[in-house]
Amino acid sequence: MSQERPVSMDMNNELAQGEERLATYLARHVKGEAPFPEGQKLLRWIGDNQDQFASVLSFDLKTCRKIVYDFSRNGDVVIGGTSDPARQTELMFAQMAAQDAPVGVGRYREDRICYQSPQFKVGGEARSQHLGIDLFLPAGTPVFMPLDGVVHSFADNDLPLDYGPTIIMEHNPEPGITFWTLYGHLSRESLVGLYEGKPFAKGEELCQFGDYPINGDWIPHLHFQIIFDLLGKRGDYFGAAKPSQWDVWEAICPNANLILQMPENVTASREGV
Repeated sequence: MSQERPVSMDMNNELAQGEERLATYLARHVKGEAPFPEGQKLLRWIGDNQDQFASVLSFDLKTCRKIVYDFSRNGDVVIGGTSDPARQTELMFAQMAAQDAPVGVGRYREDRICYQSPQFKVGGEARSQHLGIDLFLPAGTPVFMPLDGVVHSFADNDLPLDYGPTIIMEHNPEPGITFWTLYGHLSRESLVGLYEGKPFAKGEELCQFGDYPINGDWIPHLHFQIIFDLLGKRGDYFGAAKPSQWDVWEAICPNANLILQMPENVTASREGV
């Protein structure tokens, strides 16, 4: 969710141009055209280089045990909304310990009930379909770069149920290939010493998981997202989409598991289950 903050003339221009591009993508979709055909080249590059990505955690997400959660309905563990993050954190991490699972996972494309509050609704329809993948581990867990990048922007999005401290990294692995990754719900210490353009190498520690309430008042987790068009935004970005616009947003923010590469099914069906 975007937060009100002072913006410069250049930033206003960037946002206006981003809104125009998004309108173009939506119009293409209405006409039955590919909303963002430029993304195909980026998808091919990511697919061709999957074996080169490092884990964003200190252990291998390809081989470790996991619990993949379903937040499309109320279950034993509830996130966001009016839930108690302390109690829900206790429940989740007890489940993970009982199953010897070092990480819990929140799915891509999941239509979540926790995004039905007024702050997620625009024009009557909630932005409820998840554009990233969540990794649940204790606060303070370090996050590592999956590939080389530089800091594009960062911010403390400190409204309730927002991202909290957030970093957006820019990747330019070869000429003609540019995309971004977003890291949300971090600790405030993660932003100390950052500056736009600061380089980080693949495998280098970038940040740490935040704790509630600093992380937006959520169970400690990392929201990881791939972005093909920033739409003029800086330090913040849409983390969920309107279901009616999913095809457009999927083209702009493809499945984060393309980089994380977990073998489990961490993608919800179009029906949300």
